[in-house]
Amino acid sequence: MKASRTVIAILLATMSMPIFSQDASAQSNNQAAAVPTNTDDWVKYLADFTRNGDMLADPKKFIAALATVSEPEFLITASKAMMDPNLYLQSTSSLMDPRAYGNFAKAVDPVVLASWSQALMDPQFISAMTTVMTDPNKLMRWLMAPVDPRALGLLMNSLNPNTYLKFAGAALDPRTLNMATAPLNPSWYGGWLGNMANPQSYGPTMGNLLNVPAYGGQMGAAVPAYPQAFPSIPMIDPRMFGGMVPAAPR
Repeated sequence: MKASRTVIAILLATMSMPIFSQDASAQSNNQAAAVPTNTDDWVKYLADFTRNGDMLADPKKFIAALATVSEPEFLITASKAMMDPNLYLQSTSSLMDPRAYGNFAKAVDPVVLASWSQALMDPQFISAMTTVMTDPNKLMRWLMAPVDPRALGLLMNSLNPNTYLKFAGAALDPRTLNMATAPLNPSWYGGWLGNMANPQSYGPTMGNLLNVPAYGGQMGAAVPAYPQAFPSIPMIDPRMFGGMVPAAPR
């Protein structure tokens, strides 16, 4: 059974990876460069709907995200950010951004499907995911989280009236007004339709498959121009006939 699964994974990777190896390597390099380095960056990353789909498109980044969000430190940082209305404004603004469509549409890329199929059949991936969730040291950190001074500070901050005044003033924030008036702008709908029709929104592999040559490009070059297909007819000069044309009576 393991041998057959390995053969299937190799076949899937062989069918998808070599044809578009350059695009896949460029995509993986961009994703690796965008990996957050601390919990503050991870909170902003996961709340940004224009790029948090990379976590689902790359098994390695998924393991990194799982290792971060399962830590009590991430919960403390996320709870602190949730007490600030800026997180909600930024997250909602990114959700209304037309680029959010391509953020999740690229999950249909065959390279993504092949990488996940190969990862789910890889014992090292399963072992890494199990280790992340069953780490004894992590369990001990969760047991000590309630007595963390930062957790106690969050509890006291929830009793601060200024925290709720920030949310009351968020309704007058210019970003809130911009998001409320965005559906009234026709270009906003054009941006969403443009991203839906853009082949690159579905990943580099699907982008190359769905990319149709534009009119006037390669298809237009095969059609001869009008003057070549239909040459112009020269004008007839009566003097060419000489004396064959009778003179007009005087």
